[in-house]
Amino acid sequence: MSTMRKESSTRRATRRRIVDAAIKVVGESGLHAASVRTIAREAGCNEAVIYHHFENKNAMQNEVFSEIVLELAESRRRSTEGESDPRKFLRIWIEESYRFYDERPNAFAYTLLAFPSIIDTTTEAYHANSKFFEASMTALTPPEGHRLDLTPTAFSAFRASLIGPPRDIHAGVLEGPALRHVEPISKIAEAILLPPNN
Repeated sequence: MSTMRKESSTRRATRRRIVDAAIKVVGESGLHAASVRTIAREAGCNEAVIYHHFENKNAMQNEVFSEIVLELAESRRRSTEGESDPRKFLRIWIEESYRFYDERPNAFAYTLLAFPSIIDTTTEAYHANSKFFEASMTALTPPEGHRLDLTPTAFSAFRASLIGPPRDIHAGVLEGPALRHVEPISKIAEAILLPPNN
């Protein structure tokens, strides 16, 4: 391996350690604990190394957030591709969300459970999954006798029900894995987003 390729490989590995450390610190201890010093300690490097890879703490948080959100969006997109039944679409969306939590609880917590949000809520990355969800659901035909309700209140209630089980599992209040809660949350999601016509 050439010296240049080795340096590039080492740089990527170091950056990955920093990203994983940031996710672990926020996921396990919360945003308030995510100082550059704590993340550097978890990554096994000094603070200067972090600034060698990221412009500042905010840039690091934004990049890590975007990386996780886009990964989750892509897994949801692949899993729901071609689905024409809104009920099945909802179930698959919830299943993919909970699978992601079960496999990467700290990454899920980093993006969806941290409060306040890791990044500015006006950024594109913050809304990537919501926009994809809304566009996909709007393109589907509701079951006969039902309508699609994507009002801000309905979407907020859906999002709260979706995040509820992983949040409570993460807090030790509810027994995991999250995938065992797909069925009841799917029913709740249907009731919220696909109510009967009045």
